Amino acid sequence: NNETAPEGCDGDLGAALEQLDSSPLDEIREGSGDPFRNGMSSFLVGQNAVKEYIEECAALSIAAQNEDEACFLRFIAHLVIYIDSVQPDFSSQLSLPQDVGSDGNDDSLCELLLLKYISYLSTRRDLWSHVALYCSLLSVDNILETYSSFLINVHSDQERKMTLQQARDFFPEGLDCCILRNVVREMIINGIPWQHAPGEEGAPAGVNSADARKMRSIHWLCYYPEHWPDALVCSNLLLRIFLLTEGVGTEPSDSNLLACKILCDKMLPDDLADVAVMQCEQNDGNVPMSISLPMAQNLRKEYISIEMLLNAHTMYAQFLDVIANTSPSHSSKSKMAGGTQNEFEKGIADKMERNAFRQKKSGLCKIIAKAATRASDALMEVISFSGGWLIDENISLSEEDTEEAQSRSHEMNAIRSTFLPKVVFMLHEVLDKTASWLEQIVYDTLIQFGSGSEDMLLSLFSTFDESDRSNDDDVTMDVLTTSLAAPGFWHSKALSLASVIGNDANMINQVLGSDMERFQTSIAESHVKLGRCSNRDSLFDR
Repeated sequence: NNETAPEGCDGDLGAALEQLDSSPLDEIREGSGDPFRNGMSSFLVGQNAVKEYIEECAALSIAAQNEDEACFLRFIAHLVIYIDSVQPDFSSQLSLPQDVGSDGNDDSLCELLLLKYISYLSTRRDLWSHVALYCSLLSVDNILETYSSFLINVHSDQERKMTLQQARDFFPEGLDCCILRNVVREMIINGIPWQHAPGEEGAPAGVNSADARKMRSIHWLCYYPEHWPDALVCSNLLLRIFLLTEGVGTEPSDSNLLACKILCDKMLPDDLADVAVMQCEQNDGNVPMSISLPMAQNLRKEYISIEMLLNAHTMYAQFLDVIANTSPSHSSKSKMAGGTQNEFEKGIADKMERNAFRQKKSGLCKIIAKAATRASDALMEVISFSGGWLIDENISLSEEDTEEAQSRSHEMNAIRSTFLPKVVFMLHEVLDKTASWLEQIVYDTLIQFGSGSEDMLLSLFSTFDESDRSNDDDVTMDVLTTSLAAPGFWHSKALSLASVIGNDANMINQVLGSDMERFQTSIAESHVKLGRCSNRDSLFDR
């Protein structure tokens, strides 16, 4: 026996050597086709035979495409792992297969066999629990690439928790976060063809399966608080992709923004943005590759800005639905019924009908005023967002220089240019439609009650007037523009949009561009309408 050959350690290999001790080696080497017996005989011959045997078997295993050879792959991989641990110098002398070494690959033979075996384990869902352990034997670069590629195909929540916990247990500290960054970005950015995977949940109603998978990819970063800043980064990334892809519609049935709304409302933690910033405050720059606090604050502002847009669009759609299904006109019952009452009875009946008519109108006005207020307030929040909607503040030059940061800045500018003009016109539409609807209230009352309508309408307006006045003349003069039930109030708000848009702090002028002329025309029309509805004679003289 060659003195330099590896020795058995009282295990299976040592027992095999004892059984072969009385066998004619040449006969075994020439006549046996069993690779396991060949392996044992090579250990008897010596180091060169072992080296030759391992290199030959490794080359065959690496090149093999048949999973039926998994048993032999497992054997040769574990043999090389064992040799690499007990005889590292000898392991370093093992040559790579010719077709592998020529492509500039610097991995050792042990590394290549591990990669091949991990690739096999990744195809067996029942063996996924072993992948992290074998990946931990790889170089850091190969761990990043291999485990990231593996996790992309893990979709059930239970298996994600298991594989992530194993990564935290077996890999160097902090590497799990780097891996998850790769995984989530790959799933979001690259259009991986969708095919249903075991353990994957169905897509929410109205969302296609590919987009649903992208949404759920962010769950990878939501299991541990230290990953939440990256979860915020990727959430904003996906929201920007959806916004730039979908656009925004103006119909109440529009579902273009549904994916964004489901992501924010149902798939992400409610306190994601706040916890992400708190986590960055705790890190305080002490964690390598962590997100800086100023950047986290900008990410929170971006997330809140998008949430405001989504909420405003929901309120806008609800307003359109309410105003389309709420008629401002209804008929007076007494006017329809007629009768044979005397003058006194007619007077009482007429007064009662006026009160009933006004109360009916009051109820309708409340419905519209509530929907219009909610929609207009939500849309105004977007337009007048402090510091400018989707505008960063206090970002470091080093963070601005990264490719991802530049892409983010470009996308945010594109979203501002696309959505802010739409929001401006959506807001003006809400205010103008509300005023027009209320004008129909005035017309309907004038038609049915004639000269007595003015007092009825002024009384109606007064019940919606939140200003604090005691003089009756002031009430008569001003209620036409201060009451939520008066059309002049909403025309006045529409006219005030000009000052909001003109405010440089809101940074809207620069994105209106060619829409500025259209906006100015709308404002001019609101000015004319306000003049008509704020004058008592012109409003009631129909």
